[in-house]
Amino acid sequence: DRVVGRIQGGNIFNIFETIGSAGGMYTLLAPYFVAYAQYAKDRFISQAVIDRFPSQTASRSTKTRVAHFTDTFFEVNGVAKTLQQQLVSALRTQKELTLITCQSDHLEEKPGVKNFIPIGAFTLPEYPEQKIFYPPLLEMLDFIYSNGFTHIHAATPGPTGLVALAVARLLKLPISSTYHTTIPQYAKILTNDDAIEELTWRFILWFYGQMDSIYAPSESVRQELVNKGLDRERIHLYPRGIDIQRFHPIKRNGFYQKRFQLKDELKLLYVGRVSKEKNLDHLVKAFQHLAPDHPLLHLVVVGDGPYLKEMQAQARGLPCTFTGYLEAEDLAMAYASADIFVFPSTTDTFGNVILEAQASGLPVIVTNQGGPCENMQPHKTGLVVKGDNWRALAAGIETLITAPEKMRKMAQAARQYALNRSFDQAFDRHWTLYEKDDLSFRQSAVNQLR
Repeated sequence: DRVVGRIQGGNIFNIFETIGSAGGMYTLLAPYFVAYAQYAKDRFISQAVIDRFPSQTASRSTKTRVAHFTDTFFEVNGVAKTLQQQLVSALRTQKELTLITCQSDHLEEKPGVKNFIPIGAFTLPEYPEQKIFYPPLLEMLDFIYSNGFTHIHAATPGPTGLVALAVARLLKLPISSTYHTTIPQYAKILTNDDAIEELTWRFILWFYGQMDSIYAPSESVRQELVNKGLDRERIHLYPRGIDIQRFHPIKRNGFYQKRFQLKDELKLLYVGRVSKEKNLDHLVKAFQHLAPDHPLLHLVVVGDGPYLKEMQAQARGLPCTFTGYLEAEDLAMAYASADIFVFPSTTDTFGNVILEAQASGLPVIVTNQGGPCENMQPHKTGLVVKGDNWRALAAGIETLITAPEKMRKMAQAARQYALNRSFDQAFDRHWTLYEKDDLSFRQSAVNQLR
């Protein structure tokens, strides 16, 4: 708590005193870390001997077992949603995947999830609903060693991701990580401080620089990381998909008429976190500009977040409906029962909602910055407009609402495009990347032994 507090207060030099105190505590645990590292080395050498001199009494197990560390799993965000879907696919296809997380609010047992009780927590003043939990390193280390995992993956660069890195190094296991979130840009938006953005970038580049493999959700993200100095050879595009049966045009059923008394309106839909970094102020400005000339146009915002009250105030007097958070079938019906999906964000690395909207048969409007524009077909399944420009956003919306035949053709093309992005197919391809990483790591380690 003192370290984080001093960073926020700018007391940089006092941080070293605090870290020194924490370091003294971990010195007492050093014998355990050394022991685990030595046992891991002995286990690896023993396996190398078995591989070299096979016998009937000693068999080799090459099955990939992944421990996927994440700071977020139970929350409502794109990373958590993807991880939850991965777990479902792993259980269905009998892949050995275990999600490792550390959160105090969800202590119930869940198949495929190991949730450790944190030793502390910190709440960010800029993001009060987002807590940072401090994980129990020694307990996690013991769990990974005892259960024979072959691969460590860090979904997030937070405290749990740092534990993943420590465990991988101690147990001499390959480690990979996914660059899900543009954390430095978010830090700048939330604090309006260039120094915080620069400091965050330094940490991000250090963290991902420790990885054996880095998975980027889009080409634009990969290029950004390369431009920042990371090795292109270690950065791989990884496949992402959605549930094409859950999100389906057939679920267009008058959902808004039943719930919100909307009938003939042309529904412009946004789904996602209602937060400042999503550029929702641009969406409100674009809608304010269009509403007087298009009386049937209605904005629907699905989601919740720290920007909700401010956005509601900005949209007061406009034909706008805020549904709050929706899930499961309610969310699927909300997608399918809308007419156009609009996503003004310029900071998303992927944009899962873009695929969900297209699978539901909606044309999409996205910006030319970030990953979302790589998950649709410009002028075929939707439009790409200039980012950080509400006038460009308004022009894109008007282009579609004044051309109903174009909207209809884009809606059909959107569904066809999404059919090739099923989640199970994407998960199988992603698992193949883990297996290739494991094989490469084992071969490199054996060569070092020789």
